[in-house]
Amino acid sequence: MNYDVIIIGSGPAGLFSAHELAGMGRTVALIDLKSNMNDIASRACSMQLILDDDYEGEGIVVENSTFRFPKSGFSVPYNSKLVPIFKKYYRSPNGNTISFGDGKKPFSYKFDKSELLHGIYEECLKMGVSVYMNHLCTAVKDLRTHVEVTICDFNDNHAKKTLRCNKLIDAEGVNASIAQKLGMNKHRKHLATALTYKCVVKGIKGIEKNSWNLFYGKAYHTNAPVIIGPSLLGDEYNEVTISSDKNYRPDKAFSDIISNSPISDCFKGSEVVEEHGCSVKAFTPMKNPCKGNVIVIGDAAAFVEVETQGALLCGYHAAKAVNAELNGEKGWNSYTAWWQKSFEFNGDDYLRVSQGYSLVPTYTDRDLDYLFSLVKDKCLIGTYSQYKTPKLIWKTIREHDEKIRRERPSIFEKICNLNQMSLASSFE
Repeated sequence: MNYDVIIIGSGPAGLFSAHELAGMGRTVALIDLKSNMNDIASRACSMQLILDDDYEGEGIVVENSTFRFPKSGFSVPYNSKLVPIFKKYYRSPNGNTISFGDGKKPFSYKFDKSELLHGIYEECLKMGVSVYMNHLCTAVKDLRTHVEVTICDFNDNHAKKTLRCNKLIDAEGVNASIAQKLGMNKHRKHLATALTYKCVVKGIKGIEKNSWNLFYGKAYHTNAPVIIGPSLLGDEYNEVTISSDKNYRPDKAFSDIISNSPISDCFKGSEVVEEHGCSVKAFTPMKNPCKGNVIVIGDAAAFVEVETQGALLCGYHAAKAVNAELNGEKGWNSYTAWWQKSFEFNGDDYLRVSQGYSLVPTYTDRDLDYLFSLVKDKCLIGTYSQYKTPKLIWKTIREHDEKIRRERPSIFEKICNLNQMSLASSFE
């Protein structure tokens, strides 16, 4: 079969690029290993919209059953549940807390990713997109004049098929195996492989409604924070997210947390009603995501992830770029310029995010208790952004430099050294 465009991956980036290209009159094939859309949407991702102004170069407006992207000029229908997030808390082992948000205006919404994807998927089918679900892409060859894609059909006793297209969009997600096959990960550094466990728990005590809570310290058994936030199932339910590695699985960490940690009492009498998990490879970002007849978009080209709204933006701008290339114009140049400008991890300043990820094990639990106590009476700007948050925290902590130098010189030395850390060192 021959297509104008083949898209590997039917998450939000791949689906929306298929939707936009089909609307431009292009023949499109969509390939995904998952057997149905429910499997795609059930991955252990957070599913938050980030309402910060100009986040990812755009910002998002939630109104009238749509997610609107005013700068790019498009909207995506959404007619399902939304849970506003009004507060965020970083908590140390002894309970010292850094607060974000005034509690009046939401800075994030939790949404139903499954409903969002199903809506776009149904529109793609109506527009004539060919869908190959339960198919594994085993090989990709860019032959200059076209691209050949070999797929394995798990619906038909692993039968192999060869598809051809003029342009290929790699939207496979964070593990970027197709990009690896094409040699497009060559200049990226693999920082770590994390395992993530997410469960929905009924009956957790002591968690404020509509709040996002991150618990830091070795008292919680992992270097990454334990995250407890709201669930779409209702006020009685919370989502718990834990990340670690193969040496100490996150589901084992969860068992240890609920039996022996500062928040164990919160879980007494609670019940796990839903579980998910995934493996995530963290790479440095792909600065130039276009090569030959191939464009890599969304999480596959990112430092870890672009969030759902970023993936929709990638799908929209990738579709425009592919259409331009098919018309003999320089679409790759325009997409690359947009990509590099819009996502903070593509700039030199993104290295500062390591200061947020390296609280543990850089600082002991006693260190964290001390540092968090310095700012526990302040309320910082409400934000969900993984880039803005550590900047706010460290800016506020550094206002106490003289006090830290005087009272805890060993901590002050760590802070000074941390400013010189690379992103990779925060994962080692």
